[in-house]
Amino acid sequence: MKNECYIVRDLLPSYIDDLCSDETSKFVEQHITLCEQCAQIVNQMRKEFDIQEQNEITANIEQKKPFLKIAHFFQAQTNYTIFLRTTFWIMLLVTIGLFIYSLSVFSNLNRDRDDAQAIEQEKMDIMEKSFVALSSQKNIDEAVLQAVFREYSEHLQHLAIFSTEDIKDFTYLQEGPTNTFPIDYSKAVMVIGENGEISESIIPNDYDIGTVAMANGKWIVQYEYKESYLETVEDAHQIKYYAPSNWTIFQLPILFIIITIFILGNILYQKRITKPVENILD
Repeated sequence: MKNECYIVRDLLPSYIDDLCSDETSKFVEQHITLCEQCAQIVNQMRKEFDIQEQNEITANIEQKKPFLKIAHFFQAQTNYTIFLRTTFWIMLLVTIGLFIYSLSVFSNLNRDRDDAQAIEQEKMDIMEKSFVALSSQKNIDEAVLQAVFREYSEHLQHLAIFSTEDIKDFTYLQEGPTNTFPIDYSKAVMVIGENGEISESIIPNDYDIGTVAMANGKWIVQYEYKESYLETVEDAHQIKYYAPSNWTIFQLPILFIIITIFILGNILYQKRITKPVENILD
């Protein structure tokens, strides 16, 4: 029996680890059923094995904790990088869309500015050509005035001449062509219309932007736009005084460009700080 015990005890480590063949396992099991001493040894070895295995598991867990923290860090970095990249592409598309829209607005605004400038130039041309007819201090060259009116007849309703002696306050008109409320036509020295000089009374338009006047030391030239042309004049007036600046047009896409560049820089920075750790792990 003792010889059998020695054999069984030599086999116990393999038996506990399930490394024995079926026949050897049956032999060991039959023996420990009959041998109380060997059965106690088996129980003791199993307890020690369980404790050792638990210690190994605990040690493995402790060893893995730093790596788990690194894994969590990399997972968080990966999620953050994915978020940044998604945000970057969204912001880039929005920026391109805003920039294209701003370019369209800028192009249309420049075209409107050119139209407004043309109207401003037309004002000056009308005034300069009209004052040629008033170069004489005493006589008015009606033929020149009628020629000026015909040249701009598509836009003009009336062209009137006033003497500064009959008008009290005209100093503000000496600075250049000025939009103003119409001067009373009953005080006019001459009024030119489509059919030449007008003698009958005229009811002026009370829309100040629709009337332009300018004065020199002796004469005041005033003209009214046709009603069909008033919308164009109003648009030009709005562009001249209330049009948005170039900065206002482009400030939103510029802001989005800055944000997009910031996000791109953040992506590159994240890649830079994680690259050394990735190299170590590799």
